[in-house]
Amino acid sequence: MLSLDALAHPISFDRIVGSVPKKFRGPLKRVIENGGVLPPKTLKAVVDVLSQMDPALGTKLIRMSASRAQLIAELGERERENLAIQKETLSAALEIAGVGTHDVLDWSPVATSERTSFLEGLPGAQVREDVMLHADLMSLPGFNAILEAPHIASRTFQSDTNSSVRVTIVMANRLPLEQQTGADLIYFNEKYRSFVMVQYKALEKRDEELEFRWLDGDQFSGEIERMDQLLDEIAKIEADKDPDGFRFSSNPFFLKFCSRIVFNPDDRGMFPGLYLPHGLWKVLAASERLKGPRGGNVLTYSNVGRRLSGTEFVSLVAGSWVGTTITQSAALEALIRSVIESGRTVTFAVKRDQPPDPVPVPDILPVLDQGEELTPEQVLVRVSN
Repeated sequence: MLSLDALAHPISFDRIVGSVPKKFRGPLKRVIENGGVLPPKTLKAVVDVLSQMDPALGTKLIRMSASRAQLIAELGERERENLAIQKETLSAALEIAGVGTHDVLDWSPVATSERTSFLEGLPGAQVREDVMLHADLMSLPGFNAILEAPHIASRTFQSDTNSSVRVTIVMANRLPLEQQTGADLIYFNEKYRSFVMVQYKALEKRDEELEFRWLDGDQFSGEIERMDQLLDEIAKIEADKDPDGFRFSSNPFFLKFCSRIVFNPDDRGMFPGLYLPHGLWKVLAASERLKGPRGGNVLTYSNVGRRLSGTEFVSLVAGSWVGTTITQSAALEALIRSVIESGRTVTFAVKRDQPPDPVPVPDILPVLDQGEELTPEQVLVRVSN
């Protein structure tokens, strides 16, 4: 788990023990001295005390609260699976943008009967009505398709070390969480006008090996066919002559096969797995390499051969070395609409273009002879002009 942070001010164990109610001091002392796990009620008391001692800890410690744990425990299996994939799409977008994934740990389930996305559980997220009021979002390519979805949540994330590094994340879908069929990431680089799309699939363990199986004509094959059709439409758009439109590959589609899809809201890392560009997948699927001993279709770590690691994928997408060209990004609306209509959540991430550097205003003052000074009135005139 990647969640270690330094305290702004040290807090001693003695101070914590002395601040919790008396009935919790014994169990707390035993755990401090001998190690172990705090009982739930003692933990809640410690969380309350630490939040009072350092208000900045409140948001971080809320994920240890009993009420949050209860809400998470009440999530159904399908809800947990969809939240896990949505969290993965968010974490991937934040990594690509260079923002970092620390904000993911602030998530708590919303206390409502109809949950729709992981994003709505993060502080500062805006829901559908507020999103529609933002002209900044309305100007994004493909956003008209987003507005067709009944469920929308949005938030802009910013780097702690560089305020100009920002990414706006929008999650949109048309179904409640428990009825959704997965999530796709669409990442758009505003500066280079390029987008990529990632679809996520789970590897299942069988005979001590992780594998992905599919049948000709099944749902997965249909999803690949839709990518093929969209790629044909993109290819009809005239090639870009702008140097910023150069790409190693203008095919925007990628598949990530995840070694496990488990919902852990207290881990900001991404799932282990492998990335395959759509073009490589097509070549692999047409070959005999992914055929099992009985002629079935099966992908494993041992037979896939070349693939992209997470680091390689992030580097290629972050620099817009892969993805659509500037003119081809006009096809973004059709892609977003196809994802939403399929019952999946679209995570639309927009790496915002950096604002221009402020232009310094030259301070033009008259040349003075030695010993000559400006009067206050002359200085005032210069400032007001």
